[in-house]
Amino acid sequence: MKTITDLISRYDMLPPGSKVLCAVSGGADSMCLLHWLADNADALGISVSAAHFEHGIRGDESLRDMNFVEEACRAMQIPLFIGRGNVPEYAEERSMGLEEAARELRYEFLERTAGENGFDRIATAHNADDNAETVIFNLARGSGAAGICGIPPVRGKIVRPLLETCRSEIEKYLSDRGISHIEDSTNSSGQYSRNKIRHQIMPVLREINPSVSKAILRTGDMLREDNRLLEELADEFIAGHFNGESVRSKELAALPDAVEARVIRKLCPQPVSAVHTNDIMKLATGTELAFIDVPGARIRRQKGRIWFRDPPVPKNKKKKQAL
Repeated sequence: MKTITDLISRYDMLPPGSKVLCAVSGGADSMCLLHWLADNADALGISVSAAHFEHGIRGDESLRDMNFVEEACRAMQIPLFIGRGNVPEYAEERSMGLEEAARELRYEFLERTAGENGFDRIATAHNADDNAETVIFNLARGSGAAGICGIPPVRGKIVRPLLETCRSEIEKYLSDRGISHIEDSTNSSGQYSRNKIRHQIMPVLREINPSVSKAILRTGDMLREDNRLLEELADEFIAGHFNGESVRSKELAALPDAVEARVIRKLCPQPVSAVHTNDIMKLATGTELAFIDVPGARIRRQKGRIWFRDPPVPKNKKKKQAL
């Protein structure tokens, strides 16, 4: 598929000589990616291995998925790394949703496997429809620019060669080549938010624009460039005005809101909400001694500065010794 080749070239995803670890669930998307990488490995000058994470959510069905991937990789003579985890237990211990917990454990396994075995790239099979669903999900949650930009094509070692390929194109690729795959029974469940978006919202959007997934991709690309510039402006301000503890409140308040908000989020020791960010922006406009408590810190306005780290405690003057 030309879209894959174009995307790989545009972002230099797979330089010649790369050792690529392909994440494979056994579903349509990952089987498409695995076969495409294997078929084009010589032309790209790369080597390909596979990784499968058995998450323990669906009992026998999870074991079925693992066995399917093992057999497929054996038939293709592709080395396979398998990881296992108890996602329900992990989610309960950390008060997380199953989807979030599964994602966290899966990426932890992929990163660890890549690091321990010298892989340069981790390829995942997110496609254009996955990206559109992610953007809509983030919009519904009130995410900022980063969330609305969608799934990045490249993040560290992680590359996503299918990100501009629609699910219908993937299914045609598999059908034309007689490549088998398995279906995750939870994909049709109405229990998960993403499935509601996939089965209820996306069909309506496709009635308005049949190419909505690729339209959202283009919008995400433009927003990503805008966000990159704003991040750079925030970094420049921090480099020139942050002394390791504080910045002048007037200089912070004089920034455009979009840059000021990014400076604040970068300087806070832990992630902060939009409400906390706005509160700190208001703090920068005042003059009296004041503070705001945010996760992991107390942000102070003191002596014309906004302190993101505790201000130094003045040394006590030495007491005169009694005669």
